[in-house]
Amino acid sequence: MSWDDLRYLLALQREGSHKAAARVLRVDPTTVSRRLLALEAASGATLFIRTPDGLKTTPAGQTLLTHAERIEAEVLASERELLANPTAMAGPLRVTGGDALINAVVLPALGRLLAAHPDFVIELQTETAVVDLARREADVAVRFVRPKESTLVARRLGELPFAIFASETYLMRRGIPRTLAAAASHDFIGYHQALDHLPQVRWLHRAIRSPRYVIRASTLTTQTIACAEGLGLALLPVFMASREPRIRRLFARHGGPARELWAVFHLDMRGNPRLSAFLAWLSEVLEPHLEKRR
Repeated sequence: MSWDDLRYLLALQREGSHKAAARVLRVDPTTVSRRLLALEAASGATLFIRTPDGLKTTPAGQTLLTHAERIEAEVLASERELLANPTAMAGPLRVTGGDALINAVVLPALGRLLAAHPDFVIELQTETAVVDLARREADVAVRFVRPKESTLVARRLGELPFAIFASETYLMRRGIPRTLAAAASHDFIGYHQALDHLPQVRWLHRAIRSPRYVIRASTLTTQTIACAEGLGLALLPVFMASREPRIRRLFARHGGPARELWAVFHLDMRGNPRLSAFLAWLSEVLEPHLEKRR
C-alpha cells in the first residue's frame, strides 16, 4: 500500500464521487475506480459504500482514512520545508486569487517579475473557492478575507476601492442618474444572490434600496464586460473598471466601499525566496490601485 494509493482514498472521501475525485486528481474516473479496487484488495476490506448522497466510508475505510490523513500531513509538511529552502529561487509558485485581480493587475505586470527571475514558473488559479493552503492546493492566496487559522500567515496589502460604473451606451439610452436615489430606477449588474453577504454588496443595498438586477454573474470579469456592453450599472473594483474604456465612474462625490486585501500563506512557507520575491513585486504593482486615505 503506497502513499499514491492513499491519495485516491482521501480524494474519494472528500469529494464523495469517482467523477469529482478524478477531477481533483486530474485522472479519468475509471482510473479512480481501478485504484480503489486495488486498494480494497490490498486491505482485504470494503472501504466505501454507495448511497443516494454519494460515497460513504465503511468502518474499515474510516480506520484507513485516519492513518492516511496523518501520512498526508507529514508529506505536505516535508514539501513545504523543502520549498522554504533559501537557495531554491528557481521553480514553481502556485498563486490563487479572484479573476479580476489576476486578469487586471497580476497578468499585465507579470512580465517584469519573470524578467527579473527567469527561472520562476508562476501557476495561476482563478478559482472562486477558498483553497486549502495546508494541503498545498496553492502556495499563496490573495484574498479579501483575513484567515483565522493559526497555521496561516496573513500579510495586509492595502484596501482596494469600489465604485458604481456605467457605459456611455447605457447612459445615452437611459439617461445619467445624478444621485444614488435616482439610480434605484436603473438596471443593475451584480453577483449571484448567494453572494449578497459580501461587504461591497451590502454597501450597495444600503446606498440604493432594492436595486433592480437584470444580470447576476459569479465573476467580476463577467460583470465588467456586461457593464461595458451597456446592460446596466455595476459596482466594480476601480482597478478593474479603469482598464475598460467604454465605461465611466458615476457619483464621484460619494465615497464607495473598499475591501482589505491579504496575501495568505502557510507558516512553513516563511522564508521561501520565491514567495518573498513575489510578495515584494505584488506590493509594488498594487500601490497605484490602493485606496488613498486623506
